[in-house]
Amino acid sequence: MSDAKSAVIFALPLDKKKIRSFLSKELPNGKIDHELDNIQVNVNAYKMAKDVAQILKKEGYNSEVIFPNFKYRTDVEGWQMKMYPELALRYLAARAGVGSIGWSGNIGIKGYGTTVILGGLVTSAELKPTDPIPSNESFCIQCKLCTKVCAFGMFSNEHSEEITLGGHKFSYAKRINVMRCQIVCGGLSGLDKTKKWSTWSPGRFPYPETEDQVRRIFSYALLKTPKRPSGTNYNNNFDVSQLDDDVRVTDLNTGEDLSKVMLKGVNLTCGNCQLICWGDLKETKRNYDILTSSGCVIEHPDGNIEILRSDQAKTQFNEFPSKHKQLYYKEF
Repeated sequence: MSDAKSAVIFALPLDKKKIRSFLSKELPNGKIDHELDNIQVNVNAYKMAKDVAQILKKEGYNSEVIFPNFKYRTDVEGWQMKMYPELALRYLAARAGVGSIGWSGNIGIKGYGTTVILGGLVTSAELKPTDPIPSNESFCIQCKLCTKVCAFGMFSNEHSEEITLGGHKFSYAKRINVMRCQIVCGGLSGLDKTKKWSTWSPGRFPYPETEDQVRRIFSYALLKTPKRPSGTNYNNNFDVSQLDDDVRVTDLNTGEDLSKVMLKGVNLTCGNCQLICWGDLKETKRNYDILTSSGCVIEHPDGNIEILRSDQAKTQFNEFPSKHKQLYYKEF
């Protein structure tokens, strides 16, 4: 929006009880309950931002809602891989003092952690800016457990990168290769480097030691993943009537129905770097222990999934027909 002068940003909480069930891989509803909550909170964030934008419009100010997720800048070359948002809500949230940027790069709030969804809008109204949270009051104590729950090691445990917003500097972990996140958070693979636990993805590709291996795994898995069977206790073809509110959301200015954009292909298998941190080291450590002792996901040829201890999962997977195993594993 060319005449934007201010941004209004806020954070809404995710359900921590459902996050715990997701991290522990409880069947049958540990995955879908968190997915539904995540979608509902994203819908609520959009609708709240839209309500504020409409109030500002009635006062004569041009306003536009920032879509909270799943909508990217298609004008950027290679946008399908880069997935740049229309406007980075986390940067605006950090600058506005809604929360702080943690080591993972997620926005967190002291005493609550990073288990939040951001919403916001831009407007032509010149609003009084709020200050960023001082670094000594940040929720993040750099325990760096977030780096240990990324199965393919997307960000650094040692090195950081910095961004300057409105004269204020913010830093977070250096990204090694975003494609590592796309493989794991995208559900293509989920087995951790230790092979002791996995995300909700049944993919079992070996940990890539080189960036060439990352590219090869990504290319191979992208072709094989759509051929995997879908199971009754794993699929994401849920009934949207399970959500609390009407999920139909429309663009404030164009009237475009954005529901399909928000709901299409939702398949949350990871998000661990965000879900792990609860702003309290004891609780964050408990989340880490829950996740790393939750076992591994395997998907049977009939599409049903099973959660097993790592040794049991390996044995069971090796007994599958080779044609089925090729959908989840290949040495590179």
